Amino acid sequence: MKANTSEYTDEVVADLKVVLLGRVERIAASGGTLPPAEDLARLLSRALPDVPEDLDPHFADLAPFYDSAGAMNQLGGVSKQALAGRRQTNSVLAMRSGDGTWLYPAWQFSGDGRVRPALGPVLKSLRGVDGWIAGVWLTTAHPDLGGASPRAALRNGVSPVAVAGLAAHDMAALVA
Repeated sequence: MKANTSEYTDEVVADLKVVLLGRVERIAASGGTLPPAEDLARLLSRALPDVPEDLDPHFADLAPFYDSAGAMNQLGGVSKQALAGRRQTNSVLAMRSGDGTWLYPAWQFSGDGRVRPALGPVLKSLRGVDGWIAGVWLTTAHPDLGGASPRAALRNGVSPVAVAGLAAHDMAALVA
């Protein structure tokens, strides 16, 4: 696993280097002032999802997470109020940690300022369900999906409407 982690890190650093070099060259060519390297590194590190040190192993498949600031950034720079509204309308998956911090699984974000579109109908079907329960349901193998998790099924092109129907059925059975 360590070799895979190292290879992944090397790939990310190589890709980031290309982007960073282009930006630094444009700033320098324009006569702009480059920020101190340590400030830029700190800023970039805040954009990375993380795993709480005390995360229960039962929730490992939900990780890594963004905090509220990271989720606002992933959603195109929305306000705290807009993020709270998305939590209330179940248009983003969020769960509260033991210390009251909101956590947002990184895998739900598309990278273009949105929650993955296929996840939308499923989150609506999970309305009213605790975020931890909804997250575990999304990441647990499901017999009606050939043993794939709903998250994996959505990623593999299974109809979001079908997965939303399973969510509604399973949540109804859970509270019955």
